[in-house]
Amino acid sequence: MNTTVFTFVNAVLIRGLPFPEPGRILHIDTRNIVDDDSSQVSHPEFEDWRTQTRAFAELAAYRGGTMNVSDSGRPPERTSGSFMTANAFRLLRQPPLLGRDFAPGEDQKGAPPVVILGHSIWKTRYGGDPSIVGRVIKVNELACTVIGVMPEGMRFPTNTDMWRPLVPDGTEHRRDRNLNVFGRLAPGVSRTQAQTEMSGIAGRLQLHYPDTNKNMDAAVMTFNERFNGGPIKVIFLSLLGAVGFVLLIACANVANLLLSRSVHRSREIAVRVALGASRVRVIRQLLVESTLLACLGGALGLGLALIGIRLFDRAVSNVGKPYWISFTLDPVVFGYLALVCLATGIIFGLAPALQVSKANVNEILKEGGRGNAGGTRARRLASAMVVAEITLTLVLLFGAGVMIRSFLKLYSMDIGVDTSHMLTMRLSLADQKYPKPEQRRLFYESLLEKLKAVPGVQAATIASAIPLSGTGSRELDIEGRPAPVEGSALRSSVISVSDGYFSVMGRDMLRGIVSMWLVSTPMFIE
Repeated sequence: MNTTVFTFVNAVLIRGLPFPEPGRILHIDTRNIVDDDSSQVSHPEFEDWRTQTRAFAELAAYRGGTMNVSDSGRPPERTSGSFMTANAFRLLRQPPLLGRDFAPGEDQKGAPPVVILGHSIWKTRYGGDPSIVGRVIKVNELACTVIGVMPEGMRFPTNTDMWRPLVPDGTEHRRDRNLNVFGRLAPGVSRTQAQTEMSGIAGRLQLHYPDTNKNMDAAVMTFNERFNGGPIKVIFLSLLGAVGFVLLIACANVANLLLSRSVHRSREIAVRVALGASRVRVIRQLLVESTLLACLGGALGLGLALIGIRLFDRAVSNVGKPYWISFTLDPVVFGYLALVCLATGIIFGLAPALQVSKANVNEILKEGGRGNAGGTRARRLASAMVVAEITLTLVLLFGAGVMIRSFLKLYSMDIGVDTSHMLTMRLSLADQKYPKPEQRRLFYESLLEKLKAVPGVQAATIASAIPLSGTGSRELDIEGRPAPVEGSALRSSVISVSDGYFSVMGRDMLRGIVSMWLVSTPMFIE
């Protein structure tokens, strides 16, 4: 159990990115020092950071997005993509499997459009044909030249299957924070030094751009902290603590059994001492026996852990976890298993060994081995272990009960929407084909009418987000009230929806009509 859970903790919180020196590749966000809220980085901020930093050997940026692929002879296909600065893969030290990396200048305006394919789309769509390099395909209605193919399993930053250069269009504003920034530390520079420098750069930007950068600091962190922090970290550490309690309970049981067994070995030990064996040698022999027992248990546990890891990996294979999280055994896990085996063998074998080595040799030999090798002291030690076992068990049971109750309550909670006959889909329109808002609106209106005409569809609607999947945020000015002072504006979570949204959700409006609504939490705004 401990090996299985530690494998999860190692993959999610410890191992890091699958690139050379992953500990020196750090993610950088902006952070509002007033409300301690982290956000992404604007393109002008990224350029300022890249120009002024000395702590990082190089900085790169990326932005996620969907990519619609189309070429002659094959149906269109939608895939997950990323727009990256031209130096990103060189920073990561990740060469392509075929072709070449982005060249300097290919992320500048006016450069010929190029694309790098992921291994999976290269295999499934193009049959692993090496001649795909140099061919022109359409990506989001733009003709792009395929310049390379990445190795199998390489899907940075999360689960990407296609990469294009991040080309600025000249309309970027400091308020538009939609980039993820990462960098590789310069030789000899620590994370603390990098944080200090980036905070200094952010302070200078606050002075030069008070309208957009007031109270904005920089936050340097690892990729695991960026993508696997918060509740995920708490859950896995709680699991590790729970199985640690189970281990302590089991070891206390074994220690009690060893203590009981030592009573029956008291004559054997007494004879050894009488023949000249020192107390240290007796303790060493008993510790070797307990450690051997722990190692045998560890070998059996390793086999069971392999089964548990594979079952868990299969269960979470399609939940959207970052691609670099691989639930596999590595030297860190084997080291942890060896440490647990050695520590449990020594710590919980030490008490019985010390107890039996203190026995009075003369009394034991006189009694013919029927002595109790410690008498009252041994019974007190055994009782203390039983009390410790019961205490740990109660704590573990209470924690498990609270967790199960919370899960059942969450699972049965009424979210306000009947989802039993509801289907959802996600759609992203290409900017090249639908550049104007009016074109997008006409497309969605046409799509909505066709969806409503599908046999069996009772109602259909379009929204910027499905229920419980997150929202946008906007500042509100209420007519008749004074304008809010800096930093105190009323903010609201917002979803843009079409006509019929509340009917599809099965909720009646209190008043008003829907033409274009902004659904806010905790209020409705007409």
